[in-house]
Amino acid sequence: MSDEDLRRSIEAVRNQIGQLKDGWPSERLYKIAVYVESIGKSWDALHAASSSLAKEGAADPGGPALQAESFRASAKNSLRFARINLDAALMEALDSVVKRPRSANKSDEQKKTLALKRVFDGSPEPDKSMLQQYCVSSDPLDKWLIAGPWGHDYLRKRAIDIGAYDIKLCKMLSCEETAAGRIILSYSDLSKALDALEECALRSSEAL
Repeated sequence: MSDEDLRRSIEAVRNQIGQLKDGWPSERLYKIAVYVESIGKSWDALHAASSSLAKEGAADPGGPALQAESFRASAKNSLRFARINLDAALMEALDSVVKRPRSANKSDEQKKTLALKRVFDGSPEPDKSMLQQYCVSSDPLDKWLIAGPWGHDYLRKRAIDIGAYDIKLCKMLSCEETAAGRIILSYSDLSKALDALEECALRSSEAL
């Protein structure tokens, strides 16, 4: 991986965020961009430090390795916060299209999640089962849990393609063309772009 590869990976995430920010002015999206851009700044600082050592003829053989390790730690930390904010942006978008029922308390929510989990644990295709349950259920709490944070977290744990699920979900909710729908539909691609950026940052630092 080269310097150019890393910068392309950073730009790929920035471009995706930029396309979403116009219709959805969320602080979460802004923070993702900031954390991703900080990786580029850390990379520039690493190059500057390496060049300085080379010019000074520093004899410390462990210096470059320590600097590369510091960059990797910084990049991982930035990406961790970027993912936290991406998850939060998704939750904001989901909450705007599927409202959490105000009458439900934490106890209601816990009981319902356990009941739903038992149902979906027995299905070889939980994503299809969840969408079917969403359609037939008249319980607002059912719908919010299935379409919202709990449903997405459950599918991730079952190793189900969230992107494919969200396409069907947004079509069902008729929100594909809304700003919130675009956030939901972009979540999977953005997650993959952040994963690709992390891999690129790791490989780039190892190539120094």
